[in-house]
Amino acid sequence: MLLKIRKSSAIYFITNDTPKGRLINLSSHLYLNLHQITELSHYTLKSSLEKQNHQGKKLTLTPDTKVLHITLAPTFASYEDKKDKDRRLHERRFYTLHFLPEALDEYLAIRQALNGQILNND
Repeated sequence: MLLKIRKSSAIYFITNDTPKGRLINLSSHLYLNLHQITELSHYTLKSSLEKQNHQGKKLTLTPDTKVLHITLAPTFASYEDKKDKDRRLHERRFYTLHFLPEALDEYLAIRQALNGQILNND
């Protein structure tokens, strides 16, 4: 089952490859395989947070920004070990999405889709 996160100027994200302190604007749709998600956490920022966009310009995340952290199964990203050709290296990929307050509807839709997949929802 695929989860489609629609492009939006009010959604920013980071991955394993994003430089520290930078956020990337979601400028195209993002598709995630729900069966590959192994860890999920979410929270709301209580105070402003200063970051930079991918061009190095100042970006302020306001209070009430929703944050969704997703870790994918290690088999999602694997590659051949350069030193030992018989071995594969598995990398845990993650996505952290920041939904500004004006993207609340998209955040709620995604949370609803994810809640249907959670087995131990406390």
